[in-house]
Amino acid sequence: MIRKIGVLSISLLCLAAITSCEKDFSEVGTNVVNNDKFETGEILLDVKITPIDVESVQADNINATISDYWLGVYNNPNAEKIEASIISQIGYVINLNNKDTDTTAFNLDKVILKIPYQATSKGTTDGVTSFKLDSILGNPNIATNVQVLQNETYLNTLDPSDPSKKNTFYSDNEYLGDNILSEGGIYELKPKATDTTFIFDRIDRSSSLTSTTTYKDTVRAINSQKLKVPFLAIPLDITKMKALFWDKFHSEEFASKEAFDNYFRGIKIVATGNDGSMIPINLTSISPTPSIDFLYTKSNIDGSTVKNTTKGVFSFPLSGIRNSHYKMTPATNPVPNNNFVIQGTAGYMAKVEILNDTKVQELKSNNWLINDASLTFYINQTINNDANIVPQQLFLYQNKENETGSISPTQLTDAYVDATSFGGGLEKTDDDNPEKYTFRITDYISKLLSGEENTTIDPLVLKVYNPTDAPVNNNILTTSVKSYNWNPRAVTLLNGDEAANGTKRAVLKISYSKEK
Repeated sequence: MIRKIGVLSISLLCLAAITSCEKDFSEVGTNVVNNDKFETGEILLDVKITPIDVESVQADNINATISDYWLGVYNNPNAEKIEASIISQIGYVINLNNKDTDTTAFNLDKVILKIPYQATSKGTTDGVTSFKLDSILGNPNIATNVQVLQNETYLNTLDPSDPSKKNTFYSDNEYLGDNILSEGGIYELKPKATDTTFIFDRIDRSSSLTSTTTYKDTVRAINSQKLKVPFLAIPLDITKMKALFWDKFHSEEFASKEAFDNYFRGIKIVATGNDGSMIPINLTSISPTPSIDFLYTKSNIDGSTVKNTTKGVFSFPLSGIRNSHYKMTPATNPVPNNNFVIQGTAGYMAKVEILNDTKVQELKSNNWLINDASLTFYINQTINNDANIVPQQLFLYQNKENETGSISPTQLTDAYVDATSFGGGLEKTDDDNPEKYTFRITDYISKLLSGEENTTIDPLVLKVYNPTDAPVNNNILTTSVKSYNWNPRAVTLLNGDEAANGTKRAVLKISYSKEK
């Protein structure tokens, strides 16, 4: 019988009053047994790596809280190019009043899509706060083409084929609608931390409603700390938005949320191009809120005389059902021999085969005590020399075959039995170059070699970590692994070929103790 000797199991072994706990194991350290009754050793076992090209991932916020919706183009020559777009419903707003009366006149001056960037304050000098954009990927000096279109696909929280279940939208889902709403058709995205103002020409109606004289006006995004933060401002076609929204505020299309959701089904923010940059966007932000803003002038009049004017805004938040769309294009550079790529979003994962039935039986016959088992994946440092743009964490789980013959993505027990030791985080060299990722799978190997029920040799899967991969949330354990992934980073790893990769090959290392 093979047993695991480790921090979590020591107390269980002693409680079970195993005789050797007192007689043989006089020294138990961090998962290693050392005394004159036992000798320790370790073996390195080859692993087989098979790349998995991901077709799509879950992308909606119906079944999960999405922290980042990416927008833009990221052309990493060593991974698939990503054109990341966003689909979102528009929140329903009540008490919209833009009706002209004998004493009041309303005029629509500008419509913009306003989305705050994710940014971090660098400090305040002379009352001015400067920022840096968070997690931007690619080259922001290359313009990315962005179009805002009217979405004509109805976004439903319930599955139309089975209304008792929640709906799911995947990252390759197609959405109807070709009505371009962005002013001039294409907006050129070059995100900058200095984008804290949007300046436009507003008609000066202070003296006459028919005036054509303009002046420069400014829009800002203010957060809860009263700071002017950087934001994306895409001007929308005022004629189209007037017809779609402004002229219908008092019509049946805006009479209720249900009527509005059916009438205007949302927008598509579509990014295209061969290169550029990609930025993460938090659509759940409430300060400031991502929105479509209708900037207007309200004039108090006496006949044809303007008595005074005030500026106002009707703001429609981006809320409700939201989805990400990832268009993936093959990498420019081929993957080097005896390497493989791991990429988030709808990029690449890898199947990792570590033990077959014959090897399991061979190891069982040794009657070893398993002290530690780890899987290590080294980074190709010729390709990946910047620790800031590779995934900061990878994740490992098992594709288990269920009773119906299909595959159930399942958590390894190590991910929740000893989560702090499970690993997967990026490890760096002394000079901060990205070096490797290591997973400790001691519990899994111990149970496998002891023949524990429901522990199988089904292949493991390596992927870019996503927050939805955490097995425990709010103290609730979920052993199934979801297919969400909104982390676009990629890394090239060395496979298990010893001749090509030597000591830096992907390998399973088992440390053990055996009786002398």
